[in-house]
Amino acid sequence: MKKSLSLRFSRAVETYESWALPQRYTAQKLAEFIDRADTLLDVGCGTGFVSLFLRDKVRLSVGLDLSPQMVEAYKERFGRAVVGDAESLPFKDKSFDAVVSNFSLHWTDVRRSVKEALRVARSRLLISLPVKGSLDGLGFPYPSESDILGVLSGYEILVSDIREVEVPFRGWNLVRFFHYTGTSLNPGSEGRISKRAIEEKISSLRNNFFRVMFLSVELRR
Repeated sequence: MKKSLSLRFSRAVETYESWALPQRYTAQKLAEFIDRADTLLDVGCGTGFVSLFLRDKVRLSVGLDLSPQMVEAYKERFGRAVVGDAESLPFKDKSFDAVVSNFSLHWTDVRRSVKEALRVARSRLLISLPVKGSLDGLGFPYPSESDILGVLSGYEILVSDIREVEVPFRGWNLVRFFHYTGTSLNPGSEGRISKRAIEEKISSLRNNFFRVMFLSVELRR
């Protein structure tokens, strides 16, 4: 799945920012949870929404993404980024003052990726990701709140909040949203589906929003 996901995000690099409106919104909100950091790792960085909103608060930002094209886009803005896997970060323990991840860890095994983020962070971990109940009816296997909080057991959680973030697209524009943001892969579906099946899934949606979990975690020095 990771190779397919990387390919989709790479193909969407030119259209991502025009369509990724929920992702931009959550990045801006996530950036409000930190005042300042010397070094920061942006996990699943994409084109750099979070790092952009944190530009005046952080001395050095480093991006990490599965997609080589997203990494190149991030480098053009911020200078430093690597192709890598959130479940196995290529950094030593406590390499960064803060680690952030916006709208990306739901593509991972959160039990592994959150632990990895905690491992390389010195003082703060910031996460936003959609959880169960998002776009209800599409069948995407979003993680549950308890899945994520279970990994964080024993850590000091400064912020734990759920917000409903609307997807401002309907009908076939919702399909285009997934395509142009590189998020059309659904691990909960088997193989390619027909146009009729897509129409049926869209019409069966019980809500048109992401349930987004925001977390700010303080680590003991």
